[in-house]
Amino acid sequence: MTNKTQIRTQRMSFVLALSVITYTAIDTYLSAYHDIDVMEIMTPVILELVATILLCGLLQRSFYKWITKYSINLPFVRQSAIVLESDTEIKADCTTEIQAIEQPSILDNYDAMLENFKKKEAERQVKIMDAIREYVTIKTAPYLSKEAIATLIANIEYMACDHPDLYKPIRSNINNPLRSPGLRHLAWNIGERLNVPLVKRAEFIKASFPHELVNATTEYLRLNLRDTVTSQIPIDVPNKGDFRFHLDTDNGDSQ
Repeated sequence: MTNKTQIRTQRMSFVLALSVITYTAIDTYLSAYHDIDVMEIMTPVILELVATILLCGLLQRSFYKWITKYSINLPFVRQSAIVLESDTEIKADCTTEIQAIEQPSILDNYDAMLENFKKKEAERQVKIMDAIREYVTIKTAPYLSKEAIATLIANIEYMACDHPDLYKPIRSNINNPLRSPGLRHLAWNIGERLNVPLVKRAEFIKASFPHELVNATTEYLRLNLRDTVTSQIPIDVPNKGDFRFHLDTDNGDSQ
């Protein structure tokens, strides 16, 4: 409202200023070229106009106070029945709309839907971890002891829960050790099912196998988790929308 008042005031000021400039220009022109004194003609007109405006304002204020004081209802200012009926219909429509909004909707089942979604997601995560445990056991059995496999699975669970401080080191069999390419691919395959960032996969495999990866930095591992070099554990890309591993691939050096 303040902005509208300011705009209206600016426009009125502009109109008044323009009127004064126009009047001055006409007066100067008529006086200079036609010897006509506009002031003699316009002064009575202006005075009468000002007096009329002031009188109108005073009368309007007097009538307003008089009508308000005695609560007078004049026929020509009464609201018509058509307008009253229209107003009633609008209020009835608004009431109907409000009642419609207040009626039960799908949002009332939000908690149940959210709970169902969480339940399905939890069931999916359990299936993913079961698949990872089976995959890790099959793929690393030739290179790790039973205790080492259990530690590796525990480290994977810590990675899934974002607890890298709980990682424990593992060492593969001395006679048949895991090498860097296979470990990098193992980290990529597992992390892909868990949707873990590459840097966390690199940190996981580095902390789990510090002896085998002693010469590899975390940044190097992150950049080379998925490569095409020959390895003991090949890259296993999951099918679209699926998390299962392709366990029909034999162990042994492959791409």
